[in-house]
This record gives sequence, C-alpha cells and structure tokens, in this order.
Amino acid sequence: MSIDELLKRFEDACIEQYDTYVTDDTKKRNENFWILVAIKEELKARGPDARRALLRLLSHDNPQVRLQAAKFVYPVARDEAKRCLQEIAAANLPDQSLSAGMALYRLEEVPDCLDH
Repeated sequence: MSIDELLKRFEDACIEQYDTYVTDDTKKRNENFWILVAIKEELKARGPDARRALLRLLSHDNPQVRLQAAKFVYPVARDEAKRCLQEIAAANLPDQSLSAGMALYRLEEVPDCLDH
C-alpha cells in the first residue's frame, strides 16, 4: 500500500473505533486498534519520513483520529504530537480527553513511553 492508502486505512480504523464508544463494541474497538498498530509498524519500517505522514491527521475533524495519530507520530514529531494531545485533553471529550490526559501524564513520568 502507498503511504496515502495507509493513512486512509488508519483514518477509517480510527473512525470505526470512535463509533464503538457509542455502540460499546469492544471487539471491534480492539480489532481496529490492532489495525492501527500494524499500520504504525509499516510506516515505522519505511522510515521516519513515512511515519511523519501521520502529522496530516493531527488536524482531522474526528478526535479519535487526532488522538491515535498523535500517539503514533510522537517518536518522530514530539512537539506537534504533544500539542495535539494537550488540545484534546483540554477539549473535555469523554473518552479522548481522558486518554490524551493519561498519555501526557505518563510522558511526564517516562518521557519515552510513546517511543515504540
């Protein structure tokens, strides 16, 4: 798959994951998480520039897309990812703000915790 195709699949998986917060479909949420991990690993294998392609998603309309992109792009774009996490945490969204806040808290304790 091209990088654009990987990003589109990443976006779709995040949106499906976002929808599971309404449907409470934990199985589907987990399936999409593993899709995201596989895409991250593929981008990682292609080098830092490929992984930086996730920066495009930090301004996406969907908060789940922004959240996951920020977490996965963090190792190669720390400042941008951290800003995005801070914005999500401040937005008072039920699920994504909590997750972003927890990631920021963990980064204070272990600065390289997202370096995977």
